[in-house]
Amino acid sequence: MDKRVSTIDTPGGSGAPSGRRPTQCAIVRSAIEQDIVTGVLPPGAPLDEDAIAQRFSVSRTPVREALLQLIESGLVKKSPRQPAVVAPLDVRRLIQSFEVMSELEALCARLAARRISAQERKDLSALQQEADAALARADHDAMGRLGSRFHQKIWQATHNEVLIETVSRFAIGLTPYRLFQLKSEGRPGANNEDHQALLALILGGQSDDAAALMKRHVSVQGDVLADYISMTQSFKAD
Repeated sequence: MDKRVSTIDTPGGSGAPSGRRPTQCAIVRSAIEQDIVTGVLPPGAPLDEDAIAQRFSVSRTPVREALLQLIESGLVKKSPRQPAVVAPLDVRRLIQSFEVMSELEALCARLAARRISAQERKDLSALQQEADAALARADHDAMGRLGSRFHQKIWQATHNEVLIETVSRFAIGLTPYRLFQLKSEGRPGANNEDHQALLALILGGQSDDAAALMKRHVSVQGDVLADYISMTQSFKAD
């Protein structure tokens, strides 16, 4: 993988490439991400290292590593000499971030359709074949991992270092929320259909259509999250 592309991208999965055993850090981080996104851990909830280590039967070292990655993603906050806590959820900023990400990834799709190399064509096709198989066996965790790699491969196919660095940094804080959509009914199949269509458009050199589809694809992920947040807040009010 290109070193410029973040690997902190697989909540609900393992953080490890498909077929590789996840590390203790990745397992801990993934579980905490899931608890945060689904509301099990509300904003402001403390994250005690000892309690987390005991929960997962690991030492404090992978717990510290996981928390550092979560701090980098923006899901967790930590002040000097204070325990880590779940960061406040700024819904307005989150939705705005999805708007920006949809434009960035649309540009990636447009450039990738023009510049993708022969090897990248093979790699992107192979990733989609793995995702099709994961969907067939209803392995949504694997779909999350493969989907992240699919998007990263498109970023790399732009061959624009500034764009790759920008979208990679921006993706860190959004990825847990993007992958949350795979928990919604009907979304794994719809998400995979988008990837199949994106693959065909990019390999076919249809840059404008690829960009338009990618923009819709990323925007829908934000819409699914917004609907979920709205629903859960309504339940709390009741």
